[in-house]
Amino acid sequence: MQDLLKNETYTDGRGHRRGRRKAPALVKVLAAVAGLGVLLLAVLGSPDRPLGPGPEVIGEREMVRVSGPTGKSAEVLALIDTGASASSLDTGLARELGFDLAAAPEITVGSALGRERRPVVDTTVRLAGRSFVAKTSVNNRSKRETPVLLGRQDVQGLHVAVGKRLLTQPDATAAPSALRILFAKAPAIDPVSMMALLPLAALLIVLLRVVVGLNTLGTFSPVLLALAYAQSGLPLGVPLTLAMFALGFALQPLLRGLHLPRVARLGVLIAIVTSGLIAAQLGLGSFGLSDSWGMSLPIVVTAIVTERLWEAWDLDGVRAAATGAALTMGTAVLVASLLLTPYVRELAEAVPLQLAVVCAVWTAVVGTYRGLRLSELFRFAPAARAQEGAS
Repeated sequence: MQDLLKNETYTDGRGHRRGRRKAPALVKVLAAVAGLGVLLLAVLGSPDRPLGPGPEVIGEREMVRVSGPTGKSAEVLALIDTGASASSLDTGLARELGFDLAAAPEITVGSALGRERRPVVDTTVRLAGRSFVAKTSVNNRSKRETPVLLGRQDVQGLHVAVGKRLLTQPDATAAPSALRILFAKAPAIDPVSMMALLPLAALLIVLLRVVVGLNTLGTFSPVLLALAYAQSGLPLGVPLTLAMFALGFALQPLLRGLHLPRVARLGVLIAIVTSGLIAAQLGLGSFGLSDSWGMSLPIVVTAIVTERLWEAWDLDGVRAAATGAALTMGTAVLVASLLLTPYVRELAEAVPLQLAVVCAVWTAVVGTYRGLRLSELFRFAPAARAQEGAS
């Protein structure tokens, strides 16, 4: 136990034992504080780029609450389309809300599919803390991502932020929680913010591995899985990951029997994962879910993680493989939750460059940690107590 607390040593080319030099604690503290100072100055020095969206700003897709004549309501995802003059509502949702479509007046609506007659109903909509009555035409939107479309007539006075999604809640202008976004089916991170958040995700992985001692199937594979979950949502991303793992395991005996080299085995796995995702995409398209992916699961990473599951199964057994898979997916969900936290999203949108630089500094500081990991403290706690009792 005492040996584990000593500084790490290594042997040079002449056989001499040399200690690894540790960075002074003062240097670490100053670097961490300097990084925080840079971030604060960047935020305070960017008055033209506020941290949070103003009360008049909404995204291209927002959660809204729609109500019918009987008072029945539903919270659904709505497409904010300033290119459309009027709003529309899905036929099935309209019936669920209690609208009598047979008795409703009809209008002629022109679309890319031609001109058609549609019923028109008065729908009460709750968006970003506002409540209004919208005249919505009713048509079949079951194969589209959103059951509600709000046109420019109903979003007047609101600014639609291009590329942004889920910036508000139906009853408030505050952004929804990370958990709520993860269970929605709309991507909520734009490309620039996603790049700025990658160093933050890497910092979290370094903390979990260096300080906590958490080992996953692949060092940064949880980060890529987290980005996929943040884009597709947990209800779609997690089952797809499990399905890809199950498909890879089902074909494991066949691939092992062919005695393929590792590069060929990975190539076949990539093809298998791709085929599974294409099949899922085509199948989910009939339910209107194909547009909600944003980005698919990282195919190469999924194949590599599947292969490492094989290795863990062969070397350490079923329990170790299942534990590794659970830790990898759990870490991915944790990272996705961090990336979708409202304040984190706002920080990435306001000062993306400064956030990336500061995360690099903090990652270097965390990497200098040489003490016992938390998992090792728990592992050696019984031995330490026994040693103290013997003394």
